[in-house]
Amino acid sequence: MKTIYLVRHGETTWNLEGKVQGSRDTPLSIDGLAQTGKTVTFLSALRFDTIFTSPLTRARAIAEPVGINLGISPIVMPELREIEFGGWEGHTWNEIVVMYPATLAAWELKSLEARPDGGESLSDVRRRAEKVRTMVESSSGDLVLVVAHGGLNRVLMSVLLDLPPSSYSSFTQPNACISIFEAKTSKWQARLIDSTCHLA
Repeated sequence: MKTIYLVRHGETTWNLEGKVQGSRDTPLSIDGLAQTGKTVTFLSALRFDTIFTSPLTRARAIAEPVGINLGISPIVMPELREIEFGGWEGHTWNEIVVMYPATLAAWELKSLEARPDGGESLSDVRRRAEKVRTMVESSSGDLVLVVAHGGLNRVLMSVLLDLPPSSYSSFTQPNACISIFEAKTSKWQARLIDSTCHLA
């Protein structure tokens, strides 16, 4: 049975400040470093066959130490990078409401073609998530670790569970959370969603 551990990175300084970071390579906060350490310890006790990671540093901070501990070289997938929010990046949501009211309103309606100013649409992100699903399903071994981002992970979860695109907002994805999915055939089922129990 194929099993995916889907992980979000630890808290960053911009998460702490409430800023949209998207494709920006922002550093981990003090709490984020602690979350990352606990997550690495937890995941290193498992025997992953394959590790996929976003190219951004905050995700690799988990994937690379786990890979070292298990003797596996993580596969960096550009498709796992966070949603690109264009001109919204570096701003809080309160600022975005004032600066980009029309495009924000369209984005909040979850239209597949709505996009942040200079960013990518939900349709673009979903196509990336579908590529990730294909790569995971064709990867060697049964236990797979995927480390990425809140926005991308939510879309990937909806793709794995064959849910409509708008369902991505049903998942919360707190920092350093773990979700687990299993498949005996090509049909994925959720075993655990958005868990932070390993951080206690």
